Amino acid sequence: MMKIVSFFLIFLLSSDQIQAEESTIRHITIQGNTRTRTEVIQRELLFKSGESLDTSRVAETERNLRQLFFLGKVDIQIQKKDGLADITVLVQDLYARALSPNLSGESDELSYGLVALDFNLLGRGQVLAITGNHDAISGNSATVHYENPRLNGSRRSLTTRVGLGEEGHDFRLSLTQSFYTLDTPWAYGISLNSRERIRRFYTNQSLSDRYEDRTDSYNFWVFHSAGKNLKIRPHTVVNINDRRFTPTTGFTYAPPDRRRILLVAGLTLWQPRFEQKQFIQALGRTEDLQIGSWGFVRIGLSHKALGSDRNFVHTSLQLSPRFKFYDNGYAFLSLFLEAHHTQNGSFDRFIQASLLTLSQIRQFHTLAFRLRFDAYGNPEDNDQLLLGVNRGLRGYLPRRFDGTRRLVANLEARPTFYRHPFAILAGSLFLDVGTAWTPGRTSPSLNLAAGLGTRISFTQVYDNPILRTDLAYGFKDKAWQFSFSIGHYF
Repeated sequence: MMKIVSFFLIFLLSSDQIQAEESTIRHITIQGNTRTRTEVIQRELLFKSGESLDTSRVAETERNLRQLFFLGKVDIQIQKKDGLADITVLVQDLYARALSPNLSGESDELSYGLVALDFNLLGRGQVLAITGNHDAISGNSATVHYENPRLNGSRRSLTTRVGLGEEGHDFRLSLTQSFYTLDTPWAYGISLNSRERIRRFYTNQSLSDRYEDRTDSYNFWVFHSAGKNLKIRPHTVVNINDRRFTPTTGFTYAPPDRRRILLVAGLTLWQPRFEQKQFIQALGRTEDLQIGSWGFVRIGLSHKALGSDRNFVHTSLQLSPRFKFYDNGYAFLSLFLEAHHTQNGSFDRFIQASLLTLSQIRQFHTLAFRLRFDAYGNPEDNDQLLLGVNRGLRGYLPRRFDGTRRLVANLEARPTFYRHPFAILAGSLFLDVGTAWTPGRTSPSLNLAAGLGTRISFTQVYDNPILRTDLAYGFKDKAWQFSFSIGHYF
């Protein structure tokens, strides 16, 4: 009996202590923004004056603000006194407006262009990008992209894209509302897309098929979210897709035209767990590393009674467990399965399995390893997997290997040499191994490449872009390949 009374008294005293520690938000001050309007930052805050202080809301606000491309450092400071809390939101504006070249590829097959962009249009947090591009394969194109993440001050986002090129067009329009907080119960969206392009397929680096692919699609989705430590998110998706195919001059093959109306029901499970890190996936930027496991399962139906040209059941599954195997070591696994099923069997089977490990060494250096396997089975079209410098195997031409199976492994040491408030200079020593094959036609044969590269991160520029250059030696072809692009190789 005395133990029960003692426990009850301890509980009351603890409750009084908790109650005494509660604070009411008195003042909120925003500092550091020179180009971004204060109301743009204000609308992202998940707390306001007069409310009780909730530190989890403060941490989530920090994460949301760091996701904005035009903001760099974000620090929310809290001062408590006499049951009141004064909050100071310190931010750093990045250079969000630029006229910059767009370069990718390797020396024998160079794609280039010019991008004029503003990730913080008129200080309102809107995005405008105008791109002129020359692709080594598809030729010249121009694109205008506009995004308003807070349409008329709401939580809805409007995104538009208009692209025209020598080989087709790309028109997109979407209106969405995402899970803007962990407690948001609903997310939904609608999108309209029209795309025309030339599809190419290769055999032993030679062009074997080429045809026009015109796709018009309409999508609508609704997600519901419940739970706290484990998010349970059932969802429904409606997809209407019209595709028309035409062989190009000199070729005779093209898939048959099709119309698909697919009704999908799914369930997503996710553990919302984050850690603040630097020099893990980015290069110097403070990132909210998502270390919570997640996965989803979806089942869809296509039927002629709905207007489709073919009856089938669609299934897809993704499992993405994430592990922290020591203080600065992480392992991200992923397994994705997708297929369409009919009474006569399945088609369009696709499997992807991957492992990514990231280990931080002495705070500023990283050791990264990736292992990935992709496979097509009984494809409805001539789907293939290419392997080369821009698809997992540096040191070889972009389409050096092809098949319906692909296996790649990459090991990369990423030392940091010099840190400056405006830029970070880093390097890369890497080893790549890969193969692509088609069962019954070719056999897998591992190909090896090794090399080194440089990485430059511009820490005061929108999204802290990483300029990447690599020089690799392909042991099979006994040749060097130079390549450059944006971002880490993997």
